Amino acid sequence: MKIVTKLTIIATAATFMFAGGIGLTWGNAYTNGDGDVLQADHSFGVWMNVNESTSFGWEGTGLKVGFTGPGGMQMRLGFDPSETVAAQVHTTIGMSRTWWTSTGDGWGTNLSTALDWSMTGDGVGSGEAGNFKLTMNLGFGF
Repeated sequence: MKIVTKLTIIATAATFMFAGGIGLTWGNAYTNGDGDVLQADHSFGVWMNVNESTSFGWEGTGLKVGFTGPGGMQMRLGFDPSETVAAQVHTTIGMSRTWWTSTGDGWGTNLSTALDWSMTGDGVGSGEAGNFKLTMNLGFGF
């Protein structure tokens, strides 16, 4: 009986959790590195839609939560548990915008840009508080 209850709970949670779809992102991230030199790095992400206005996922090196904002934009709140110094977590706040979306069936392709601002950080490179990160992504969703 316990296994049936557990399977029912997992199936119900998965239905709500993945009802909106899953999206993969791949792109370039630009930050001001050491000595205010522009630094380019790759960015990979996995996003899951909770409902029509909320999504969460992993992008770059941290966990992000997105909420639908004005004008088709997405408000983003993120944190990176791997960049900790004295129990300080690297947190970001930002916005993203999807500029183009495919109209075909199957994989939904899109192009988007995100700008994240570091609120706290470890004081090293792009993890320093007050730095910006500009990310340009190619996304695939299903």
